[in-house]
Amino acid sequence: MKQHIAVILAAHGEAETAGFFDNFSMNRHTLSHAGEVMNLPVPLQLMISVAGGVKNMVQFRKKNFRSPQNEITRKQAGLLAEKLARQTGETEFDVHTSFFVTPPFVEKVVEETRHYDLQLLIPMAPIDNRLMSGSLELLAERHRPEAGRKRPKVMTGFWNDPDLLDVYRDHLFTHASPSHGTALVLAFHGTLEKDQQGREPGFHTGSREIATMAAALQQAVQNDPRNTYQRVEVAYLNHDVGGTWSSPSLQKMLETLRKDNVDTLELFSCGYFSDGTETLLSAKDHVTESGIKKAGFIPCLNESEAFADYLAAKIHKALTP
Repeated sequence: MKQHIAVILAAHGEAETAGFFDNFSMNRHTLSHAGEVMNLPVPLQLMISVAGGVKNMVQFRKKNFRSPQNEITRKQAGLLAEKLARQTGETEFDVHTSFFVTPPFVEKVVEETRHYDLQLLIPMAPIDNRLMSGSLELLAERHRPEAGRKRPKVMTGFWNDPDLLDVYRDHLFTHASPSHGTALVLAFHGTLEKDQQGREPGFHTGSREIATMAAALQQAVQNDPRNTYQRVEVAYLNHDVGGTWSSPSLQKMLETLRKDNVDTLELFSCGYFSDGTETLLSAKDHVTESGIKKAGFIPCLNESEAFADYLAAKIHKALTP
């Protein structure tokens, strides 16, 4: 008898239009999600959501920008489904797309796939933390399986996987086109290091995992025989929420490069599996504002064949006794 497995890709999710309601709803769910571990009173969440909805609406319409993140995730799911369908054996896979802050919501997809023999939950970001892989672990605990079926399984450890490091390096050098003196900036999603009172957060931020992955990738790129960058630096895309965030921020790193007379750089947002507002809009705005003369942007792994092959192989390993 074939085993039926639901593979659920769980991405953050972003509004796909410039409409106020879509962006308000995205911000509202994002803050509610963050409020599970941070002190964000509901009235404050609502106020920020309204302001953020208006800001996004105006900015996105002015720049004719629409986030591709959700569409990229759907493409990732489609390509992964093709790869898994080629695997022989007594296992049948159905790949589902879900999001934490936009429909279809992760919890709803997990509920709707309870009848499968196994649910495999995959956080679509490389770093393990409370808000991504941690949330999936809590969901797995809450959604007890039906009789005779296994507890949902969460895939973790991307940040410390040498195979993913190889995928990153090949992806980077496939898209890289440095000229003489070019600096490479590896950008990760920053995290809260200390709150406004100087205390360490009381939840798993993923700070250690980020630092480990950043150092490993930085060294791997520097040692790669294909590397012709003048220097390879790490920086963080942080949020404007109270407290101390990962350092150096992308803005600070760009300022340092500018002071060091670096006028050409390439930016690789390697802390993300898919491009979105932070990588395509915020990061590019920071680079433009820095005054650095020439900049290139290397896409995230997105729906690349190599990334789909990697995910399919990782799923196979996760299911092998």
